[in-house]
Formats: sequence, C-alpha cells, structure tokens
Amino acid sequence: MKNDRKLVTYLVCVCIATIFWFLNALNKQYTVDLTFPIKYTNLPKNKVLANKPPDRFVLTVNSFGFTILRHKLSMAFTPLVFNVNEFTSGKMERSDKSKYAIPTRQFINRLSSQVSSELKITEIQPDTLNFVFDRIVKRKIKVRPNISAGFTKQHFLSQKISTVPDSVFVSGPKSVLDTLKFVSTAYQRYKDLDQSVQRNITLVEKENLIYEPKRVVLKIPVEEYTEKNLQVPISIDNLPDSIHVNLFPDKARVSFMIPLSRFKDIKPYNFKISVSYKDIQNKKDLLDLKIETQPQNLRAISVSPSQVEYLIEK
Repeated sequence: MKNDRKLVTYLVCVCIATIFWFLNALNKQYTVDLTFPIKYTNLPKNKVLANKPPDRFVLTVNSFGFTILRHKLSMAFTPLVFNVNEFTSGKMERSDKSKYAIPTRQFINRLSSQVSSELKITEIQPDTLNFVFDRIVKRKIKVRPNISAGFTKQHFLSQKISTVPDSVFVSGPKSVLDTLKFVSTAYQRYKDLDQSVQRNITLVEKENLIYEPKRVVLKIPVEEYTEKNLQVPISIDNLPDSIHVNLFPDKARVSFMIPLSRFKDIKPYNFKISVSYKDIQNKKDLLDLKIETQPQNLRAISVSPSQVEYLIEK
C-alpha cells in the first residue's frame, strides 16, 4: 500500500512538473514553418491561367509558443487569399506578356494581415510565383452528335444525324482551340425508334471554354423503309469507239431498301453499273459488275447477276 501511494505521488509530481515545463516552454518565442493553402482570386479577365501555381505557401513565422500552437490548431486549413490583380496592381491585365515571375517576399505584409498580427512572417516559400497565361480567342467549331440509336423493324435513318446549328462559337485559350476539332453533345441513347427525333440538347462542357449557344437541336431523321427493284443498263468503262461489245445480259437487277417518302423518286438513271474494258483485254471469261453511282441513304443494295458474259463484235 505504501509503495502504491509513493508511486501515485511520484506520478502526480511528474505530471505537475511536465505541465509547468510545457507552460514555460510555450511562453518562449520560436521560429517555425506553418503551411497554409492558397486560393488565387481576381485573375486577369482577358487571359486564362495555363499553368498551376503552388497550392500552398510555407510561412516561416516568429511568435510565442502559445500563439503558434493556437494557430496550428485553428488555422491549419484556412486558405490564404491571393488576389492576383490587386496584389500586382493590375499589371498582368494591362500587359501583353504571357509569362510572369513574381517574388513572394513583397507580399509579406498583405499575407500577415490574413494570418494574425501575433505572428511575424519572416520568409515565404516558394520565393517566386510563376504565372503562365494563354490568350483568349473565339472560333467556330463543328458540333458532333454523341448518340446511340436502335430502330424497330423496317425503320432506319433516312439521312445523317445532325444538329442545328451544326457549329457553335467557342471562346477559350488559344492553345486549346488550336487542337479542338469538334464539340460533343451530351450522350443520348435511344431504343426502338419508329419516328424522327428532334430534341434540344446540351453540349459537353470543358474547362475554360464558353459556348455560344450552349444548346443545340439534335435531329434524328427516321423513316420506314421498303424494298424496291430496278432494271439498270450495264455500261463498259473505257471502251474504245472502234470496238463493239455485247453483254449478256445487258441489264442488272438492283434491289435495295428505300424510305417510303422517296419510293417514286428513284429511277434506273440514278444508278451507274459498269464492267471494266481491262477485264475484256485480259480475256476474262466473266466480267464483274460494279456500282459506280447510287443515290444516298439506300440500304441493303444488291446486284443480280454479279457477273456477265460478253461477245466482241469484229
């Protein structure tokens, strides 16, 4: 029991002594490094930041231990505000330069007012801030629809998917717009379409880019298709005037799927089907048929027969 009391008394004395030592230590002045997050505000309006300045400052400060401890506990996550235009007196906004190296020591007083008058800032790291800006330009950029579409039986696209307008004005950093080939619409997925779609849709936003307009009208032209057959004359490419060749047969049957609205519009002269005179010169037994010209937006086109015989008249 006596030993236990002595141990408790000893521990209490040690704690009291430690507390007094700690309090005495905190009452002295120290020079330490404190790390603060940095928030950059009020950037030049006619430029965009192309690099990433440091997101933290290490401040070397001198103060009493109590003050340093209090600030470490209460301000460790409070960002310092670096007002770019105000701190540099608007020089960046007025200048045509794109690169700036700014010594940080000149901002000690401004940053001190944000930290505390009880802390004396003696040094800032990094000692220099580098800002790299890019010039803002405006260009007209194509819009690319980003969709997937499925259709019901006998229904297909009758024309290409498009947007209105098909291009938008984009404002942003010159280095970005120099490589920007298109602007995408927000992704859309459609199933079992049996009629045309016309929908107002947003564009995919990108950092530091501004679109005019910000939305476009997406058009998905859908029609019901039906089958049509035509007898089309077969021509011979590069046939000399002095030679006459008979083809057997001299017409080919062309089958295809066509939108109902265009069924009556497509005629045999809208197609060009040919064989090559070179194949005749090479004495091939059968000549391969080739479709050289055809109307747009037809589907499942086939030609029968795929080869023909020939006879050269002398």
